[in-house]
Amino acid sequence: MKKQFLIQSSDPIQLAQARRVARKFVQQYARDEMVGIVFLGAIARGYYDASADIDIAFFKKHTADISMPVTYQKVEGFEIHSHVEDYESTIQTTWDMSKRWTYSLGQIHYDPDGLIARLLQEKVPLQPVEKKWLLMSGLVLSEWYFNRLTSLWLERGNIISAQHMFNQGLIYFFDLLFAINDQLVADMKWRYYCVESLTCLPQHFRESIQEIMLLNAFSVEEIERRKLAFMKMWQQMVPLVEKEVQMPYDEFKELV
Repeated sequence: MKKQFLIQSSDPIQLAQARRVARKFVQQYARDEMVGIVFLGAIARGYYDASADIDIAFFKKHTADISMPVTYQKVEGFEIHSHVEDYESTIQTTWDMSKRWTYSLGQIHYDPDGLIARLLQEKVPLQPVEKKWLLMSGLVLSEWYFNRLTSLWLERGNIISAQHMFNQGLIYFFDLLFAINDQLVADMKWRYYCVESLTCLPQHFRESIQEIMLLNAFSVEEIERRKLAFMKMWQQMVPLVEKEVQMPYDEFKELV
């Protein structure tokens, strides 16, 4: 089920206007040469504010003789971003995680033959083998960055690099959290916002993340404090991941 974003700055009037502009804009392209049209971004996710724009994906036939929209243009004061793809070519390509996540929240507007719905069913979902790897690598690598690599940089005498390792460790830990919730990993600019809305999270997640992100000083004491906060969360996830992958941590650690 597609999630609706609950963003405090969302303006329902702007959202309704943006959706009206988008529907009007694509009318000229809903024709035989076009395989499908998908609304992405703000208008599909259910929010709109002053920083949002209208994102539209056009899938045209390879032989289409049609003038496609330019990438960026303004219509009635709204900025429209058009993404044009050759349908036959995109069938053969592999979509990266960011693109899949974007389309997982998309809204199909025009799809007369059902080809776009079928395309998204094939390209978008999180696959079992993919989920398993995100769980294993997320657990192993997040701990490695938080513990081993921070210690390594302290040994090398660079405390700033040691503190920087926490950022990468959190990225891997978030991969794990999306996977344990059977979700695609959100695009980087939306990642933490989306993590907060997940169902399966460590206890006191928000408070723990704030403690980890807080940096009072570049000191060994701060590194140890942040490590401790992270490891409390990490330890909660170990039995859950072991159950999902049906393998003890020490065993899949060697695989990662």
